[in-house]
Amino acid sequence: MFMSLVVVYSASAFWSELKFQNTAYLLKSHLFKVLVGVILIFVIAKIDYHKYQKYALHALVISGFLLIVALGQKVIIKGAARWIHLGVFSFEPSEIARIAVLFFVAAYLSENSERLNDYRSLFKPLIISAAVAFLIVLQPNFSTAVMIFAVIGLMFIAGGVRKLHLAALVAGIIVIAAGVLMFESYRVARVQAWMHHGSGNYQVQQSIIGFGNGGIVGVGPGNSRERNLFLPESYGDFIYSIIGEEYGLWGSILVMSVFLFIALRGTAIAKLAPDKFGSLLATGITSGICLYAFVNAGVAIGLFPTTGLPMPFVSYGGTAMIVNSAAVGVILNISKQIPEPAVDEINSPNPRRSRKIRMRNDDPVVGRVYS
Repeated sequence: MFMSLVVVYSASAFWSELKFQNTAYLLKSHLFKVLVGVILIFVIAKIDYHKYQKYALHALVISGFLLIVALGQKVIIKGAARWIHLGVFSFEPSEIARIAVLFFVAAYLSENSERLNDYRSLFKPLIISAAVAFLIVLQPNFSTAVMIFAVIGLMFIAGGVRKLHLAALVAGIIVIAAGVLMFESYRVARVQAWMHHGSGNYQVQQSIIGFGNGGIVGVGPGNSRERNLFLPESYGDFIYSIIGEEYGLWGSILVMSVFLFIALRGTAIAKLAPDKFGSLLATGITSGICLYAFVNAGVAIGLFPTTGLPMPFVSYGGTAMIVNSAAVGVILNISKQIPEPAVDEINSPNPRRSRKIRMRNDDPVVGRVYS
């Protein structure tokens, strides 16, 4: 997050000078959000994550209401009604909604773990999640809705849903998503541009030029040419291109390696969580953060069609920064409640030692102590 300050400043300096006569205008805003995010991480890490299970559905209902408010305000920015404006500040309710869905699904799967072999038990979380995703699509924000179902799918796998039911679910979602995709001409145009290797997509073309300029070692901090209005959203959705231009291939690999590290640590916490709710929560949060990073980077190099997904903890933007920081705080609280012997397993390279620790975690006395 603190490394992002350097990148955001470089990516936004030209635009800030042009519009606000202050090269650090957007940097100051981003710095404030980073500081709030850091504070949230440590505050949320002290709150017992079990408390969220009771209020998961309430949070989901509130987030759905906020999505309706955003649609009702009809404040159109960049062709979408995604923000709620409250005078001095604004926020994106879709970021809150995607986390609320995650909490609800984790709570539902953990409370109904013995009924997951029955496909009918999946109707409730799917219908409720689809209702929230539908409100997000209306903004329009198709990519976030797709990511919600991608994360839910991973949580279903971790929760023990039958493979046959998962396959049917994936097939159904693909059919529905294809229909929604074809409904809007601009989405079809994006896919067509992607199929033709980015031709006709100005942002992707300029993004790839940025990576080409950077080469192996980059042009150096603050020396990006793409940031000078050649690449739209250089400090937002396409900030990975600025990283590639200024820090080269090695800098790009370093950033993705950090997300790989987050994925490994989050997976270890999910594996060793003291209960199923904590395990599913860690799975959903970790996969959400890392999938967003992977898709954002993929869009920047032309691997995926253009979306509006930010790079977590790096892109300029307040709501995503604060929501993701709070989510990391939740993961840290789950980690704190892992039985002490199991904590060593995260760092232990010895498979035999890991097996012994897992046997100890299955001890009913240990289970009672940490429940």
